[in-house]
This record gives sequence, structure tokens and C-alpha cells, in this order.
Amino acid sequence: MLGLVQIYTGNGKGKTTAAVGLAVRAAGRGLTSHIIHFMKGGKESGEDIALTAIEEISVKNIGKNLLGAQPPSVLEAKDSLQQALDEARNAVSGQFDLVVLDEILVACSMGLVSEREIMTIISLKSEKTELVMTGRGATDNLIKAADLVTEMREIKHPFSSGRKARKGIEF
Repeated sequence: MLGLVQIYTGNGKGKTTAAVGLAVRAAGRGLTSHIIHFMKGGKESGEDIALTAIEEISVKNIGKNLLGAQPPSVLEAKDSLQQALDEARNAVSGQFDLVVLDEILVACSMGLVSEREIMTIISLKSEKTELVMTGRGATDNLIKAADLVTEMREIKHPFSSGRKARKGIEF
């Protein structure tokens, strides 16, 4: 099976959820997946807790929570993102059928990961590995390099009216 490059981007909810759903679907067919969180370190999400029960899926929370109440220093963030990039370069070498680089596009849009570094990961991808990258702000060059691009667009969201994220639904 030939692995493709997918991007889930846009300002709407569901990018990580779609990528996790793909990993679950792949596991159901006996394929292995590796999910690397670039920006969501520190807190285990509901899906990460559930995924520990699925043998075919491994999850790494490497990146620091840059969007939280107490974001790390830029130096600390770049160090953890470098570790995540190293993990990504190794993961796409063919040891997994599916690799998800969650929120790597956000790290790129914030200037913490370069487009060149992401293009290098794409070029290192094994022919059989499916690569999914998520996050807002996919660049034109990354969109051109991808085989499939889905844009999640927010039309209405309860956060806009001041509602807080709910455990088990949003995280």
C-alpha cells in the first residue's frame, strides 16, 4: 500500500479528532500508528487515555503546552519541539503504517518549526507510511506537497459565547 501525505487544517474543531479516528480505523485493520503531539504536552487528553488500550497505537506527548495558561519559555519550547521533530523523522522511516504529527502546523505558523523542517520529514517518509499533519495555518508549499488536504472551518462554536471546554467532549 502506498502511503500518502494528508493535512487537516483550518480554524474549525476536529483536526486532531479526525487524525485519531484514522488511527483507530487503521488499528482495526491491524495497521500500526504513532501519534506525536507537538503542542499539547503536559495534559493527557481523553483520546490519549483511550488509545493506551489499543496495542497498535502509540502516543508521544513531546511538545510543551504552548497555548496553556503558563506557556514555557521560547528556548524550552524549541528544545521540546526539536525532540518532537527527531521523533517524527524516525517515525516516518517505515516502522509505522500511519504517523500523525498533531499540531505541527501550529508550531510552523508560530515560527517554532520551519516549513523546511516539515518538508524534510515529508521527503524522509517511507513509501508505505501514511503521514497526517494537523493544525491551523498550513502553508501553500505544504498544501502543494500533500496528497489530501481537508480544511475544518468554524461556523459556530460554544467557546465564542464563553462556554468552557468539557472533559470527555473537547479534551
